[in-house]
Amino acid sequence: MNRRMHEWSRAEGERRIREVLDNAKAGSPQTISDVDGSFEIRFVAISEKERAGDFLARGGPDKQ
Repeated sequence: MNRRMHEWSRAEGERRIREVLDNAKAGSPQTISDVDGSFEIRFVAISEKERAGDFLARGGPDKQ
């Protein structure tokens, strides 16, 4: 897939929302133009989070 931004009209973006989201997830930012401005759609992956118990078990910073 090509990674360049693609621009959609609001009506077309609404009709083809799955394609808009799939393209954004594949790394190609999407723009949906509205009469008052535009929406920029980018996919941001959730990073793997550390479990709270593991975080707390590590303790605080070492004092020297």
